[in-house]
Amino acid sequence: MNWTKIVFSLVVLLLYIPMVFMGANVFFPKYTGDHSYYESKCYGPRLSPEYNETEVQKCAEDEKDEREKFEDDKQAYESWKYFTITLFNLIALLFVIFIPLEGSIVAGIFLGSIITTFFATWIYFDTKSKFGFATIVLIFLLVIYLINKKKDTLFKFKN
Repeated sequence: MNWTKIVFSLVVLLLYIPMVFMGANVFFPKYTGDHSYYESKCYGPRLSPEYNETEVQKCAEDEKDEREKFEDDKQAYESWKYFTITLFNLIALLFVIFIPLEGSIVAGIFLGSIITTFFATWIYFDTKSKFGFATIVLIFLLVIYLINKKKDTLFKFKN
């Protein structure tokens, strides 16, 4: 086993995963960072000397619909973000099948797309994305195909 090939695979793998997630946040910037949670306007008064629990509760009830709309919009947006991530990983796997590449690159992209799909599913599990689900099913079937039909050449490191 050539250790440099394993290192090259790890390099591709370790660059692929953050590239996909960073790309998702660059191209889907809404609801990231400081804007990822609904900011209530009602809890600031708790810090003031004139704090009134009844007013804060009324304010929270008044903004309930606004908060629910924010959460629904965020879920729909993140659903498309998840779909984009899984679609990118599906394309990467297809790339591995049809483009002749060096074995360490193939291994890095293959493992990177699988690990990224796993973590994206974990992170965006609550989005309930139908398109994302369809894409992950395709990824699953493609991985089964790759492992079954190309197991001898998938991780073959050329010397």
